[in-house]
Amino acid sequence: MKETEGKKQKYNKPITINMVMLAVAFVVTAVAIVTGSYLKDTEVVTVGSVASRRYVATRDMENTFETQKLKDKAVEAVGELYKLDATVQVTAIKQTQDFFDDLANALNTMDGNADLAYDEAVKQAEASASNGNKTVLPSKEGLRNFDLQLVTQIPVAVNEQQAKEYYQLTSDHKAQFQADVINAINFAYEQKITDETLEKISQQALDMIDENIGQEQLTELGKAVVKAVLHPNLVLDEEAIRVAKEQSIAEVEPVMVLKNQKIVDEGEIVTDEAYQLLSQFGFINKGYIGSITPFVGSISLVFLGFIAVCFYIITQQKKVLKDEKKTVVVFALYILTVIIHSLMADLSTFYFIPVSIFAMLLSILINPKIALVLNVFASIAALFIFNGSADFLLYTIVTGSFGALLVQYTNRRERILVVSVLVGAAHLATYMSARLFFDKAYTSLLLQDSIYAAFIGMASVIIVVGSLPLWEAMFGINTQYRLMELADPNNDIMKRLMIETPGTYHHCLIVANLAETAAYDIFANGALARVGAYYHDIGKMENPLYFSENQFGENVHDHLDPYISAKMIISHVEKGVKMAEENHLPKIVRDIIEQHHGKTLVKYFYMKSTKEKAMIETLERDFRYKGPIPQSKEAAIVMLADTVEAAIRSSLGEGKSIAEVEILIDKLFKDKLNDGQLNDCRLDLKEIENIKKSFIKVFNGMYHDRIAYPKDEEIEAARHQQEIKQEQKKQEE
Repeated sequence: MKETEGKKQKYNKPITINMVMLAVAFVVTAVAIVTGSYLKDTEVVTVGSVASRRYVATRDMENTFETQKLKDKAVEAVGELYKLDATVQVTAIKQTQDFFDDLANALNTMDGNADLAYDEAVKQAEASASNGNKTVLPSKEGLRNFDLQLVTQIPVAVNEQQAKEYYQLTSDHKAQFQADVINAINFAYEQKITDETLEKISQQALDMIDENIGQEQLTELGKAVVKAVLHPNLVLDEEAIRVAKEQSIAEVEPVMVLKNQKIVDEGEIVTDEAYQLLSQFGFINKGYIGSITPFVGSISLVFLGFIAVCFYIITQQKKVLKDEKKTVVVFALYILTVIIHSLMADLSTFYFIPVSIFAMLLSILINPKIALVLNVFASIAALFIFNGSADFLLYTIVTGSFGALLVQYTNRRERILVVSVLVGAAHLATYMSARLFFDKAYTSLLLQDSIYAAFIGMASVIIVVGSLPLWEAMFGINTQYRLMELADPNNDIMKRLMIETPGTYHHCLIVANLAETAAYDIFANGALARVGAYYHDIGKMENPLYFSENQFGENVHDHLDPYISAKMIISHVEKGVKMAEENHLPKIVRDIIEQHHGKTLVKYFYMKSTKEKAMIETLERDFRYKGPIPQSKEAAIVMLADTVEAAIRSSLGEGKSIAEVEILIDKLFKDKLNDGQLNDCRLDLKEIENIKKSFIKVFNGMYHDRIAYPKDEEIEAARHQQEIKQEQKKQEE
């Protein structure tokens, strides 16, 4: 029961630590957002108030206030547009002609009977009214006295003198009179009459009547008709005005506020225009709701991001979650990144922020996959801290992704410069493309800013590579760079191994070649496999002559008890681990040293003991390595390479063929499988088969058939034979 509780406590401890780190990371992010420029830049500002500080544009944006003023001016400049209504003139001519026809009919009727004329006039009025025309009825008394107000479509009063003079005209004179009136009307309409010009043009038409008609009463009658039928024939064209205004608005170029341009300075009065710009750029705090809503929105998005990242790590990165050092590294790097973003939040341009450093460090210290995912999340958090926009988010995600992928190739010194140039080029291209897309314009500073962004990208690579020893020392994380250092043959341990145990050193080199090739073929860590193979037998340096590869004369085991011999052989693992700890070798290398024999049986001395001590029970556990069995693919590969190398070397020395060697390798692999030595290393059967093929490929390259060169005795015999043949030939001649 106590053991179960202990296991639960041990299991719950890392979960508790991870939860605490997660909570701290969230709180730090929330604080950074609150103190960052996203929320800090908003305050209560009103039109007419005094600005408490200097405000500048955070990006290029249209000044809608000034643009609207230009649009209003353009609309005002359109003015009034008219269209000609030809029906007005046609109607006026028809009304004039109808007037004279009605006048003639009325006069003819009055010439017979006044009462009849009156009745006829009423009938005409009723008929005209039914057609919607305006009518003026004459009085019966007035009609008898020739004081006539004619019933017609136009309100023209005809007195006795006018009627008498018109009645007395001959048909030709009547036609001429009517023509003069119609000509005056046509003249007026040809001038295109508006409400403003109606009076002026009417007067011109009346002047024509004065000139063309000599009789006073007829002149007055003609003028009355002209005045009655003249109306504006140029009317406002509402559709044309609308189209013209829209076209004028479309032709207005938007007024732009450029990035870093002053909006309002400290101490200046906030105008309508300045207020609108401050609102556009998000500087206006619109009360409590205006303050709390962006905070809630940003924190909610960050919280959802935390959930997504946690779900990804739990489901896809379990290995990272189980490694306390790696979880601490992720936590520490994220916190440091948030702090850096918070400190740089007030910068006017975001290309100065080394956004890709976080992703590149994660890629090297953890793995590229988690670096890509966390880079997206960190970019979203930085968006709220920095008060960035879509171009900032795009820039951070793309450049961070490029950095995370490319930095993997800096495992050689000559590649560091190339990778830094490529990362810098990615920064330049991304920044320029984002600005061109979102600004929709090329500014003089764009190229300059893009070049600065490129230098920041290049510097980021140098900073990441240069700071790796610090991160490795702080968190005990081992990178490819650390493995490269350990693989250097000039380090102290490798020099000692080469000088003190040359046979073991040569054996380690061959095992390293086998292990690295096999690891790469199954997509394991080839560098780790090579380094582990280099150091797996360093424990033999304490007693090198107990191992066959270092024996050049008598075998010391011939005079030792098999139990003692086995104990000495087995002890090289423990001694190797101790030596690795003393020399501060990484745990991943110490694990390979400790696990490269697993719990295998030292068969030779076990069998020797059973034969020599037939009467005494030989315990198998006394002849087995203490383990543990390999826990990683790389440790298993080193075990197999170590097992195979010695056996193959001795077999080929006995003259066996490659085909026979393949059979031997297959047998050795089966022995390890059957003995359970590969149960915990996560190698599947397909990978084991590929490892076997890799070993055979390496051995083929090392021990391929060579041309047998003749010995000195054979050469001398051949020469002697040639001399005899030449002597015989001379004698025959």
